[in-house]
Amino acid sequence: MTQKKAIPTKWEFGDYPLAIFRISSHGPRDFHFHEFMELVIIESGQGIHFTQTESYPIAAGDVFVIRKHTAHGYSNTNNLRLINVLFHPNKVSMPMKEIKELPGYHALFETPRHSRKFFGLKSHLRIDLSRLTYVEGLISSLERELNEKKPGFSFMAKALLMQIICSLSRLYEHRQTMTRHSLSRITPAIAHLENNYAGPVRRAELAAVAHTSLSNLYRDFKSATGLSPKEYLIRLRVMCGAELLRRGESNVTETAFKTGFNDSNYFSRQFRKVMGMSPRQFISSDNRAG
Repeated sequence: MTQKKAIPTKWEFGDYPLAIFRISSHGPRDFHFHEFMELVIIESGQGIHFTQTESYPIAAGDVFVIRKHTAHGYSNTNNLRLINVLFHPNKVSMPMKEIKELPGYHALFETPRHSRKFFGLKSHLRIDLSRLTYVEGLISSLERELNEKKPGFSFMAKALLMQIICSLSRLYEHRQTMTRHSLSRITPAIAHLENNYAGPVRRAELAAVAHTSLSNLYRDFKSATGLSPKEYLIRLRVMCGAELLRRGESNVTETAFKTGFNDSNYFSRQFRKVMGMSPRQFISSDNRAG
């Protein structure tokens, strides 16, 4: 499905190819792209971030990277406060040889989002409050250097940026390791959901399939997918419904019942949360693309 044409967005960097922008209330944004790399840290609030290949909910603690020329946007924002660390990698000369040996760096900063999805890597990193506070402290120090421009500020700014990148790369790789372990434990439950998503599914049934307890099932689902079993099921139903609508096999109400929803209005609300648009908007945009 082809989305709206993305438009370029420019930020004024001044005479230094690194900048910090804090946005206290980020509203919805249509598709746009930048001429630089953008590191996004969500401080509070909620919303949906979308690209041309995926959309997913964002909240406090989420960290993700928008590579140069990658079209993206925001929808369903609610008190969304974030920090943008903007930089031109080729213009901010840093000794990158060692950091590039970290698998987490490649996955988070260099691998295109669609490739991360193909290889089963998460598109974003979610960090807890203590780590978020630590990263925010580094960013505040970097911001101070950029604003005050004391002698040696460029050296300090590069050092702080490298510390931010390295810290997040380590966290990403640690998170991916935990995710793979959790995913291996819930694979039978995921397979069961994919085969039975249109019917009623009980948590006890999923726990039995995965040979685990309800508490472990919930913990492993959250670790591996970022979602509870119920949230995962809803997202699965919506994605299957989107495919039915894309193929024109049924209308919105019929699609809702085919994918396990007992109420078409509830289906529409969940569809908007996951896809960033209503089912009818989705059908309309897909028809325009065709």
